[in-house]
Amino acid sequence: MGKFFATVNVLSCMLQFGVLPATSSFTEPSVLWKGMPVIMLVMTCLLAFPKLIGNASGDPSLNMVASAFLVMKTMEFSVRRMLDEMVYVPLDYESRFVGKEVIGVLGYRFGKSAASLALSALTSSFGTVGLRELSYFTTGAAGLWLGTAWRLSALVPTRAQAEEAYAKMKKDS
Repeated sequence: MGKFFATVNVLSCMLQFGVLPATSSFTEPSVLWKGMPVIMLVMTCLLAFPKLIGNASGDPSLNMVASAFLVMKTMEFSVRRMLDEMVYVPLDYESRFVGKEVIGVLGYRFGKSAASLALSALTSSFGTVGLRELSYFTTGAAGLWLGTAWRLSALVPTRAQAEEAYAKMKKDS
């Protein structure tokens, strides 16, 4: 387990300090926001439909589950955190700090709690839920994430808009 999270940390570090600075210089943040759920949708589809990659048993292998988890954690620790900060930079003081806390508490923690409650309700209603069924659930969740990210990414300012807002905010201060 320690080697797994060490790998996550090394990959996150490489992304955060190597790949993402180079990529973000010519890619708009909204494109990166759309890319995260696309990658996770592909990974969860491979889990839900393992026959696509030649797994005849019908259940996803431990290696596939670990790979999907590795990708998810690596993106969470590097890409998503960088993009979160990029979204908040052009905002005014109150929106940046108070809004960030509200989203952090209500959005992230409430989302995790709601997912835990949904999984508990699922297992108490239908008994033991297998790995394949959970894979269908995660694919549906990734699809919802993709739809939401696609709509919300239109609200993310472009690099030029963010720089203009930041310059205006700095000038007004």
